[in-house]
Amino acid sequence: MRMYGLAARLRWFAAYLAVLLLPFFLTWLILHDSHIRPGEGLALSAGIVGFSTLGVAVVLPARLHRLVATFGIETVLRIHRVIAMLAGVLVLLHAVVVLFVDPRGLRIFELWHTTWAARAATTSTVALLLMIGLAVRRRRRQPRYEGWRLVHNALAAVVLTTAWLHVWWLAHLVRHPLLGGWFIAMGALAAGLAVRRWIWLPLRARRNAYRVEMVRLEPGDAVTLVLRADHHRGMQFHAGQFAWIKIGSSPFVFEEHPFSVASSAEHPERVEFTIKALGDFTELVSAVRPGRRVFLDGPYGGFTIEGHGASEGFVMIAGGVGITPLLSMLRTLADRGDGRRHRLIVGARTEDRILLSRQVDELRGRLNLKVIEVVETPDAGWRGEVGRIDLDLLSRVLPRRARHLEYFLCGPPTMVAGICQDLRDLGVPLRRIHTELFSSV
Repeated sequence: MRMYGLAARLRWFAAYLAVLLLPFFLTWLILHDSHIRPGEGLALSAGIVGFSTLGVAVVLPARLHRLVATFGIETVLRIHRVIAMLAGVLVLLHAVVVLFVDPRGLRIFELWHTTWAARAATTSTVALLLMIGLAVRRRRRQPRYEGWRLVHNALAAVVLTTAWLHVWWLAHLVRHPLLGGWFIAMGALAAGLAVRRWIWLPLRARRNAYRVEMVRLEPGDAVTLVLRADHHRGMQFHAGQFAWIKIGSSPFVFEEHPFSVASSAEHPERVEFTIKALGDFTELVSAVRPGRRVFLDGPYGGFTIEGHGASEGFVMIAGGVGITPLLSMLRTLADRGDGRRHRLIVGARTEDRILLSRQVDELRGRLNLKVIEVVETPDAGWRGEVGRIDLDLLSRVLPRRARHLEYFLCGPPTMVAGICQDLRDLGVPLRRIHTELFSSV
């Protein structure tokens, strides 16, 4: 699992930096003796790096297993948003400079009289601005996720295709073997990722289809979906990982959502997902009938106990539905007969919002497990901890050798960030803190 550590992050960043800057250096190498004007040089630089940035933005959400395992899906999507905004700025800079240095000026936008390269550039720029505008607007208006996602993906395909055609039709850049080869490789990479994402992954999910065995309502406004492998051994996964769920007659249905597996990794033929009722899809799950086919795309993620067998024990801290990957870890440890001492700290606003407490209680008889439940606003009969999971509570419930344990945190981003800082204040090394953030994707 060391492939998902700091060295892996640095390798990914180095690779992305190379993708961003390589065509820039190739362009200036080719045009060094062309005596181009400063404005033309600025336009070319912004355009080339902008196109490379678009390529990076497309690769990020392409569900590359090692990339997701290295950074986590939430971090990958946040980087994707930042990179997309940077691409927008560079493309706009390129367009503005071109308007000043090109003798045609605003006549470039007369699509019926201009060149095909200019038509492609205009189409790509408009589609990119529209895509960014809809993404920013989504945070305020909260449209239905699947409709927004369909439009977003369609616009992304238009942006990248027309941007590539714009460079290709300009011709003067790609005449050089090195730069032309690079653009062909970028186009092939984007096409390959599209085929993998929209054809190969669904076909793989169809081969590993599951059937709904049971739908169980849980306290705390949640539902557990129990699935049984349909004539195969099951999806092999590590405890703590997640998968994208599709419910329908075909794995090519568009609607899908990611959820952490809550069951033991020792029994992949029977998997469970506990889902909090937060939107249209999660409400749909409660109405699914036994026998319905379900398709899983996974597993993904590096939030797992694998590779930490030498640890003296684990401390798992959950907020809300963040208990699900931790429950998978505990169930896996129990099935393996793990004898180390572990601790589970669960936080919730009220007692009735503590998820899967019955399943956790069942594990106490199979593991050396201490459970601490923390409630912000308890009822009169509450006998557990009161308040939030903070520095004071952690200093009281953690053992003296706290810095020698491994910590797994899962929950809302603000909660996870705060507890990370509290653990650092207690002397826990950063390398021993493993996190997973839960929010809507």
